[in-house]
Amino acid sequence: MGFTKPAAQRTVDAMNTPAEIPDSLILIIEDDATILDLLAYNLTRAGYRVRKESNGRNGLEAALTEQVDLVLMDLMLPGLDGLAATRQLKRQKPDLPVVMVTARDERGDVLEGFDTGADDYVTKPFDMELLLARIQARLRRQVAGGRPRGRLEVGGLVLDHDAHALVAGDAVVPLKPKEFDLLAFFFSNPGRLFEREEIVEAVWHHRYMPGSRTLDVHIRRLREKLEEVSRGVEIETVRGVGYRLTAPEAPAEPQATADPRAPAEPQPKPRAES
Repeated sequence: MGFTKPAAQRTVDAMNTPAEIPDSLILIIEDDATILDLLAYNLTRAGYRVRKESNGRNGLEAALTEQVDLVLMDLMLPGLDGLAATRQLKRQKPDLPVVMVTARDERGDVLEGFDTGADDYVTKPFDMELLLARIQARLRRQVAGGRPRGRLEVGGLVLDHDAHALVAGDAVVPLKPKEFDLLAFFFSNPGRLFEREEIVEAVWHHRYMPGSRTLDVHIRRLREKLEEVSRGVEIETVRGVGYRLTAPEAPAEPQATADPRAPAEPQPKPRAES
């Protein structure tokens, strides 16, 4: 897809945005040679190692077989389109960050991109310095821990990282990458009310865009999956504010009550003052 920014805006002094995580390998999957070389040049100047592919199928194979730290993915690719490549990649490497870089900027395109499991979505023409900042932020979060490991449990439901699924007894409900991230966010903060902006920034790592339905779509799908294992764990809408995860409280321990048939205990007599 064409890149229309004036030549003077096409490069930045990448040394002003040096890589905070040196030696990170970034795979660029882009069929436009001009944009591919532009991205590779700026990323290399910023201190990253770069691997380039112009074919979707070849790019997917490289992402799966090499120790890549982040993928920049175009959508309109020969061999295999970026959406299909991202879906396949996220099934096998759910923790590998994928940033879509594409000219497709309709709201439906953005929603579909996130639905495949993409971690960020950048539209062309883009600001190179901002793109480098987003890449740094994504790699920083990856090094800090990525997705929650192990198991999180709320109300008898278990969110299992290794299985990438919601587990209730023998029932196992698979989750897509962003569904897992969103539910892990709620499971880590049960009962706490969050504004929409807080959730989007924490899970999608970008600012909330008014009118965007990305969060609502994922909430609806998670509610459907929670209903499959119905244990009383729900995502509650607080109108005008946001969402929170609610779970049935453990039954209160019975309080000891006095036996009405038991004789009353004698009351102590008041002591006389001397």
